[in-house]
This record gives sequence, C-alpha cells and structure tokens, in this order.
Amino acid sequence: MLTNEGSGRESRIRARIWGLVPVAALLLLALVLRAPVAVVPPLLPDFQSALHLDTFQAALLTSIPVLCFGLLTPLVSQLVHWLGINHAVAWGLVAVVAGSLLRVDGTLAGLYGGTVLIGLGLTVGNLGVPMLISRQYRHRAALLTGAYSATINVAVTLATATAVPVALLVGWQRSSALWGAIIGGVALLVWLVVYPPGVRGARAFFRWRAGQDAPAQTVRQGRAQLRRAGRGPSLARRPLAWLLAAAFSGHTLAYYAVTSWLPLALIDLRGLSAGRAGVGASIFQAAGIVGPFMTSWLVDARHWSLTRTALLVGAGWAVLPLGIVLAPAGWVVWSLVGGLAQGAFFTLLFVIVVRRTRTVDDNRRLTAMVQTIGYSVAATGPVVMGWVHDHLQAWGPSFLVVLAAVIVMVVAVLAVARDRRESASRQAESGPLHP
Repeated sequence: MLTNEGSGRESRIRARIWGLVPVAALLLLALVLRAPVAVVPPLLPDFQSALHLDTFQAALLTSIPVLCFGLLTPLVSQLVHWLGINHAVAWGLVAVVAGSLLRVDGTLAGLYGGTVLIGLGLTVGNLGVPMLISRQYRHRAALLTGAYSATINVAVTLATATAVPVALLVGWQRSSALWGAIIGGVALLVWLVVYPPGVRGARAFFRWRAGQDAPAQTVRQGRAQLRRAGRGPSLARRPLAWLLAAAFSGHTLAYYAVTSWLPLALIDLRGLSAGRAGVGASIFQAAGIVGPFMTSWLVDARHWSLTRTALLVGAGWAVLPLGIVLAPAGWVVWSLVGGLAQGAFFTLLFVIVVRRTRTVDDNRRLTAMVQTIGYSVAATGPVVMGWVHDHLQAWGPSFLVVLAAVIVMVVAVLAVARDRRESASRQAESGPLHP
C-alpha cells in the first residue's frame, strides 16, 4: 500500500515537472522576441562607425522591426493559418537566427536585410505566443501572459545592460548577434523538441501519464481549427476589435515614445548625466518585469474584475507623464510606477483577447488586427513626441502627447474589460468574438 502511494506520488511529481517543460520553452522563446532589437541602441556608435551611417540610417535599425510588427502581421497571420502555430514559430526563429547573422556581415544590404528578417521572425512570435496560450493554457491565461511579458522585459534589460561589456570582450558584431543567433538558435532547438510541427511528435512528448494525452489532443484540435477556419465574420464590423486596437495603439505609442525620449528629457529637466538618465530608463524597463505578475495576482489570486484592474493599471500609466510634467524631481517614482503599469497593461490586454475569443483561429484573427494597427501607430510615437519637443522647445507638451495616448488606451480598454456571463443565444448572435 505504501509502495503504491509512493509510486503515485512520484508519478504526480514527474507529471508536474514535465508539465513545466512546455512553459519553459515558451519563456525561452520570449527571451528572443525583443532582445535582438534592444541590443542595437547601445551599439549604435559601432554600427555608425563601421558602416558610415548617418543618424537617420542608424535610427532605421530600431524603427524597422516595429514597422514590421505592424505591416507584416496580416501576412504572418495567414502564414500561421496555413502552417499551424508550431511550424510557423519554428520558421520565425529561423528568420531571427539568419537575420541576426546577416545584420553584422559588414554590408548595408546585409544590415537592413537582416533587420527586416529579424522583424519578420519577431512578428511571428508576437502572434504565435498569444495563440499558443489560448490553445493550451486558457485557464492560466493571466499567469502565462504575465510570465511571457515579464520574460521579454528581463531580456530587454539584460540585452541593454550587457551589450557594451560583451562588445568589449568579443567585438560589437558578436555582441549584436548574441541574442538573436545564439539564444535564438537554442530556443529553436528546444521549440522543435517541445512543440514539434508533427501532431504525432506532440502527442508523444505530452503523454505525461499513462493513457493520458490531453495536451496533444489540444494541439491536434487547435491545428484542425486553423485548417478548417475560413475568413469568419469581418472584424471591421466588430466594435470589440476596434476598441482593443485603439487600446493597444495608445499603449504601444506611449511605451515607445517614453523609451525613446525619457533619458534625454531627464538630462534637460534635471541636469542629470547621461549615465544617471539611463538609470531612469532602466527603472522604467525593469519595473515592467514585475508589472505583468501584478495583473495575474489581481485577476487570478484577488479575483478583481477586469474593469477594476484596468482602472488601476491605467491610472498607474498616467502617473509617469503627469509626474514628469508637474514634478520632474520625482522622476524615480514616476518611472517605477509607469514601468509597473506598462508591464501590467500588456498582460491585461491579451487576457481580454483570450477571454473574448472562443477558438484558436478567432484569437489569431483578432490578435493580428490588434497588433497590425497598434504597432503601426506605435512607430509614429517617437517621431511625434520628438517633433513636438523640437517645435515647442519644451518637454511638458511632449509628455502630454504620451498622456493623451494613455487616456485613449484607458477609455478603450474599459469599454471591453467588462466581465459578463453571456447566454448561449447572445453568444450565437455575436459570432465567435465576445463583444
């Protein structure tokens, strides 16, 4: 009897350990989804010196991937539809590895061609991860999305902090290629083992207990849904889709504008050195590591409604631009609160997407539309904020641009964050997306 109980306990422990392996593979993928872009700004002087780039040409190295996130998402959405999530993400990682190597080949063609390849690969990951969470982890959407978002922020912080020290040891080309080529290559190998393109391989891996292969069944059903699904009802007629796109647009515009200009604003407003101003930017990014778990804690552990959570997160986001305008001396606090909120909001938004869609293909279509519009708008954020500062010679109006984007974000997300239990008839009327 004791032997049987011990054997059963060991089986449960083994099942839980194997259950964490797919999550680890997902988070390893997340390490690659921003770091190949974040590693570039600290190394821009090296890129400029080696390839004789002017300021505009150098700026393209960070703006091209963001434009790819927006402009290539419809194409990537169809790619995922045809290939399935597992296959598409694998090819996306191949593009990141190849692009990272091509970007440092010493030619302008390789520089920009590699950057576009990286942008394409990262776009696949942007779309594939929310779909994967919807397919296999709907019951833990807040926690998994939070962990995914936090991992991205960890990677961005590490890539930014280590780019120059690593370049001093191994050269700027290898430092630039590290996250995309080396870590991306490891992520690709792990992904092929854990999320193999073939359903048979997925079934073999996910057979955690004798006679039970439910996760593989989920994989098979998800792929079948993608293959059977047609265009479905037009998202252009769904207020839900436009509201989510507006919320994501406001968030991403504010995020990229603050990321681009906060250090220089602190130098001008507070007389900080470049090093200390960089601390403000790092606080903003590092706080984003913790922010996603705040959403998970509030929604899952504290059972807050999405509306209540959205109000808190939106208020936190607004603290940063208001604080910089009204009391710049408190920049450490404003950076910390704003960073927490920006990390929390990303998780909140895609939890709403998971809850408002019923199939993997619904998730694909809605996520594609939200990201296409959101990242396209985000690419204008640094430009608009910089233009306002140049013409008015003041940072106050520039941060009011960020505040306006946050207000749009909050109003839009509150309209879709209501937790409602819809009747079967109402669901049938509304189609595959929960309005």
